[in-house]
Amino acid sequence: MSKELAELAAELDRAASKVSLRKGAALFHCGDPLSGVFVVRKGAVTMSIDGGTAYPPRTIGPGEVAGLPATLTGHYSLSARVTEDAELGFIPGPKATEILECSPRLCMLAMRAMSEEIARVRYALRETPPLDWPETSDSESSSSQQTASD
Repeated sequence: MSKELAELAAELDRAASKVSLRKGAALFHCGDPLSGVFVVRKGAVTMSIDGGTAYPPRTIGPGEVAGLPATLTGHYSLSARVTEDAELGFIPGPKATEILECSPRLCMLAMRAMSEEIARVRYALRETPPLDWPETSDSESSSSQQTASD
């Protein structure tokens, strides 16, 4: 994790209340409305798409944040489950949004974190395309990515 993302997690954690959860507990499910953002203090949380195979599950640990994109969309795009007994910092959704709105620097760090996540997802999709995607050569793939992305 970069120094900047650690700064974002630390700033969010300052406004957080402590939550302790046991292995197997769900933080949120894909599609749920935003309740808040979680900063992992101890333990581990695995994020995944329910029933999806194109996006590999991702485990986060101390100093990382779960649920950040939901501050912009209003709902969670992944599910998160505790995979190692955890101590978390919980920031209610409106408070997390307020923190980001009041600090251009923190908002920029949040955008960077979400951009990195988008890049991870795009890479995972490129490596494991669904069965109904047509096969393309590397040159076709890179030119279509250049016109369709960003």
